[in-house]
Amino acid sequence: DRLPWFDILLIILLLVSGTAALAWYLKRLPGEEAASAATILPGAYQTIPSHPPGFPPELAERYDQVAFVGRGGLGQVFRAVRRDDGREVAVKIPVTYDEATGRTFMKEMRFWEDLTHPNIVAVYSVNILPVPFVEMEYLPRTLGDVEKPLPVETAARIAAGIAAGLAYAHERGVIHRDIKPGNILLAGDLSPKITDWGMSTTLEASRDTTVAGFTLAYAAPEQIAPERFGRTDARTDIYQLGIVFYELVTGKTPFADENLAGFAGAVLHEQPAPPSLIKEGLAELDPIILRCLAKDPADRYQSARELLDAIETLMWEAGDTTLT
Repeated sequence: DRLPWFDILLIILLLVSGTAALAWYLKRLPGEEAASAATILPGAYQTIPSHPPGFPPELAERYDQVAFVGRGGLGQVFRAVRRDDGREVAVKIPVTYDEATGRTFMKEMRFWEDLTHPNIVAVYSVNILPVPFVEMEYLPRTLGDVEKPLPVETAARIAAGIAAGLAYAHERGVIHRDIKPGNILLAGDLSPKITDWGMSTTLEASRDTTVAGFTLAYAAPEQIAPERFGRTDARTDIYQLGIVFYELVTGKTPFADENLAGFAGAVLHEQPAPPSLIKEGLAELDPIILRCLAKDPADRYQSARELLDAIETLMWEAGDTTLT
């Protein structure tokens, strides 16, 4: 009988000789073949560019330098560089690929890709292959990232830009229904661009009884109590812009309550304090902002174009002396 140590020694010799034989074979291959064969060795996959979790591998050949930006109710957004021309873009894909999410995601894209305006984030490409995705203009900052309150002139110019984008969309039959700082991207000169049209719908479709999602801090009364104030329409966007404008000039939203029920009650029943009571120098803005925030949609500006005209008139009358 062989001793146990002999079996161990034999195994070691077989392993050593096998490794040596593989090395000898690889040395005899031509340069390109040897490199190709070497890619199957452990560790070779470390040379393949990696993408963040959630980014579809099917898009890896199209984009490079991919980084996660954020996630919303319908999709997640990545910053990426197009491989063909080096352009920096944003790529939005659905959070999940179930039928309901895909249908809603593509509905948003159909509304969005037809909206071409300086104050609306531009859509470059929409496709369902190899996976559903939309490629759009990339801007690194949102209005939510900006320290508030802002100088009055700056706030008025931003509000006017948002109103201009909304007026363009409304005139084409599309309403947003989720205007808030996080959905307003900023160009380098602080020009606002409306993004995330996931809650958008047509003015015709808004007459149905479907309850859409919304952000409570910027919700209009008709989004909380449609049975009392009616269904959402273009004036819902005007109310939400009024909340944003109020926050830009005062540094806070008009209603605050730690309890959600209390917050909703305030939106429905309480009158907001005029901005000038919170911060001096805002008296000329009080009528504009408070009209946007009227409980009854019939008491608000009846169109975003009308609101835009009011802001621009105030800016023109004030010149550079008071709106600074």
